[in-house]
Amino acid sequence: MAATRTSQQTTPSTQKTKTRQRPTTTPPTETAEVKEHITDLLRSKGALTRGEITTKTGIPRTTVYDTLMNLLISGVVEKYVERNGRRGRPSVYYQLVA
Repeated sequence: MAATRTSQQTTPSTQKTKTRQRPTTTPPTETAEVKEHITDLLRSKGALTRGEITTKTGIPRTTVYDTLMNLLISGVVEKYVERNGRRGRPSVYYQLVA
């Protein structure tokens, strides 16, 4: 007896695709606690760079960046550039709007 092989073809209707659903809650990078922590730091220390905020708070760099951009758009903070006369990128500082 010879074994026969049958090929199984899948049609698009039988294939299952996995899709990830995005959570409906606010992502953890945009919590009110992070915003409050950054604004409290700027209130107590004055103008700081993103790197200084990251170092002083321990919040991840991308979270600090995203939060500062949202605070900038909402008008809570403003940024300014300080050129120190050296070559390279100037320092960008963030401060609370008075």
